[in-house]
Amino acid sequence: MRHEQLLAKSPSNPSHIRPEETLLWHTRSVCEASETLASITKNQILASLSLESINNLENWETLLWLCAWIHDWGKANDHFQEMIRAPRKQQGLRHEYASIALFMDFEKWIEPVWGPLSSWEKAGVIFSVAGHHLKCPDPLQDERTGTKITLYRSHQDFLQVLEEGRKRFDLGPVPALSDKEHSLLRKGIPRQVLAYIQGFEKNDFSADEKKAIAALKTTFLSADLAGSCLARHENTAFRKLGDWIANRLGVGLAPDSLLKIARQKIGIKKTRAFQEEAGRREGGTTILEAGCGSGKTVAAYLWAAAQRPGHRLFFCYPTTGTASEGFSGYLHDPEFEALLIHSRATVDYAILPNMPSLGHEESELHSMRMEALETWPVPVVICTAHTVLGLLENTRRGLYAWPSILKGMFVFDEIHAYSDRVFSYLLQFLDIFRGVPVLLMTATLPGSRRTALEGVCRNRGPVHFLKGPREREEAERYTIEDFGSDLEKCKARVAESLARGEKVLWICNTVGKVMSLFEWAESENLPVEPYHSRYRYRDRLLRHRAVVDGFRKPERPLLALTTQVAEISLDLSADLLVSEYAPIPAMIQRMGRLNRHEETPCSTRPAIFIKPETKKPYEEEELRVSREWICHLADGKPKSQAELAEAFVRFTPEKDENSAPALCGWLDGLWRTETGKTAIEENGYTIEMILERDSGKGNPAEFAIPMPIPTRKDDWLSWPRQGRYPIIPDGKITYSERRGATWEKA
Repeated sequence: MRHEQLLAKSPSNPSHIRPEETLLWHTRSVCEASETLASITKNQILASLSLESINNLENWETLLWLCAWIHDWGKANDHFQEMIRAPRKQQGLRHEYASIALFMDFEKWIEPVWGPLSSWEKAGVIFSVAGHHLKCPDPLQDERTGTKITLYRSHQDFLQVLEEGRKRFDLGPVPALSDKEHSLLRKGIPRQVLAYIQGFEKNDFSADEKKAIAALKTTFLSADLAGSCLARHENTAFRKLGDWIANRLGVGLAPDSLLKIARQKIGIKKTRAFQEEAGRREGGTTILEAGCGSGKTVAAYLWAAAQRPGHRLFFCYPTTGTASEGFSGYLHDPEFEALLIHSRATVDYAILPNMPSLGHEESELHSMRMEALETWPVPVVICTAHTVLGLLENTRRGLYAWPSILKGMFVFDEIHAYSDRVFSYLLQFLDIFRGVPVLLMTATLPGSRRTALEGVCRNRGPVHFLKGPREREEAERYTIEDFGSDLEKCKARVAESLARGEKVLWICNTVGKVMSLFEWAESENLPVEPYHSRYRYRDRLLRHRAVVDGFRKPERPLLALTTQVAEISLDLSADLLVSEYAPIPAMIQRMGRLNRHEETPCSTRPAIFIKPETKKPYEEEELRVSREWICHLADGKPKSQAELAEAFVRFTPEKDENSAPALCGWLDGLWRTETGKTAIEENGYTIEMILERDSGKGNPAEFAIPMPIPTRKDDWLSWPRQGRYPIIPDGKITYSERRGATWEKA
C-alpha cells in the first residue's frame, strides 16, 4: 500500500496528520538543529579533543547537514510506513539501512558535494546515518519480516526532501527514479548495505580522524534528538529550534557563583592552604590526595571557580548515594540551575526532604517529557562517574549530554574506590578529552595508579599534585587492633562501648552477616540500626538517614551495623570501628568514619579488625595482603591517616595498570554504533526486583530491591515483570522496612 503522506513519527491521530509528524517537517527540523549545533560545537570539539592534525574541521557544517538531510531517507519505504501506522507490525529492514540503500542510488547525483570530502569525512557521514539510533549493525539481520521491501524513490514527499538538499548544495535536477523493490533474503539489500558501510572502515584512520568520526556521530545524534523532541511541541518557544538550542547551550558559570558555594560551606572557618592552592590551578590535570573529612569538596569548588568562565561543571561521584549527598549538601539553594543525575535521581527528588527542587528549565523539560535534553540548559551537573564515562560505551545518558560535556570541566571524586575496569575508562577519558580541565580526588593512591595517571596525563598539559593539610594527615587519630576470629571478644567490646554511651560502627562484608549480628544485638537489647543494600530504595534512603541522624545525637549510644555502603556515603564519626578484613583501600575508607570530625583529635579511637567467615565478595589474595597491612599497623601505637596511606603503598603489590587505554565502543566502534554491548562496570551478583505487593505502584525504581540472583534461573526468569524488574511472588521472600530482604529457604 503506497500512502499519500510519508511520516517520520507515529501519528497521534491517524485521521489528522500533524505537520511535525511528516518526513519533510522532521528532516527540516533536524537540519536546523544540525546547523545550530555545527556552529556551537566546532571550536569546542577542536579544543576538547585536541584535534591537532585535522584541518580545523573546515567541512563541519557540511558534514552535519549531510547527515541530517540523509538520515531518514529510508523511512520512505512500505515497511516503515505500515509499521508506524500499525505499531504491531514489524519492519524487515531498519530505516537507517534503507537510508544508506537510497544514498547509494543517489550518490552520483550528490558527487559535487560528496566527491571533494576526505575519507574520514565520508566515513563519518555514512557511519552517523547508519548508527543514529545506536542499532548498527541491524539487530534484525537474522530475523527479518517478509522477503522484500519497496523503497519509494519517486514519492512526492521524498522528492521534496531531496529538493531541500538540491537547494542547499546547488545540485543539478533531482534524478527521476522509479520506486524500487529489493529482496530481504540472504544476498539481498541488507547484505549489500552492510558491505557498503563496512567498506569505509578499510581506510587507515589516524587517532585524530577516529576522534573526529566519533564526534560527528555524537553531534549528529544530538541534532536528531533535538529535532525530534523540540519540533513536536506547539509551544512557540520550542518551535524556534535554533534559538532554543543556542540559548540553552550558551549558559555557562560565573566564577563568583562557585566561590559562594565554597564560602557558604566553610562558614567562619579559614580556607585551608591546599584548598587555596586548588583554587589557583587552571586547566590540565590536578590530582588532589587528602584524607577523609579534610575538605576536598570545598577545594573542588574553588578549583572549578578558577577555570575559564563559560565552562560547565560535571561533579562525578563513585555511587548514587554520594552523588545525592553531594547535591543536597552543597547545592541546596544555588544562584544557578543544578541537576542531579543517576539511575534513581527522580526518587531522591520525590522522597528526600533536603533535596533542592528542580529548576525552571528542568521542570519545563520534565513537563514536556523531554528529559533526554536535561543537561543542555544546566551549568552544574552532579552525577555518578558512569554518567560521563558511559559516553565511551555509547550509553544514552552520556551521549545525550554530549553538547554539555564539550563545555565541561570535570571533578572525579574518590577515584581510589574505582574498580580496575572503571579506572581504565577514566584513563581512556583523560586520554581522549585532552583539552578539558580535570580534577581527580582521592584519599590515597597506590603507586601503580599514580604512574598510569602520569603516563596518560602527559599529553594533557601540566599535571598538578596537591596534598591535604599536613597537620590533619599526620594527627594521631587511631589505634588498630586485630581480633582474628574472636567474634565473642568483639561483641563484648562493642557492648562495653555502648554502655559508656558511645557510637559504634560495625562494617561487615556481606548482608547475611549484618542480619546475623542484628539478631544478636536485638536479643541483647542493644541500641542498633542496620543499613545495607537489600532494601526497597525508598526504605534504604530512610535507613541512611536513621544511621546518620542517630550518630548526630550526642546523648544516645548507637550501634550501626552496615555493609560496604558505609565506606563512602556515610558522613558520620564513630567512637569505635569494627570491620571485617577487606581490601586495603576499603579499610582506609572505613577508618575515615572513625574519629573523623576533629582536625587534631584530643585522643585516639580504636579500630578493631576481625577475620570474616567467608572471603566473599573479595579474593583470597586481597584479604591476605590486608591481613599483613593490619598486622603491621596493630602494634599498640597511635596511627595517623598518613601512616595508613604509607603502609598501603608498602603492602600493595604493583600492578600493570591499563595506562594505554583499551578499545571502547564510542571511539573504536567506527562503523558499529551500538549501546549496551559492553558495561562500564563488571557484572554483579544481584538483580533488582519488586515485591508482588508493590507492583504497579508509582515509579518502580522507588520499590526496587537488589537481591542475589536466585540459583534456579529457570524459576525467576519466568516471573512477570514491571519494566525491567522481575516481580517476586509472595512467599519467596521475607521483607521488613528495618531489617531488609532475605530469600525464604526452600
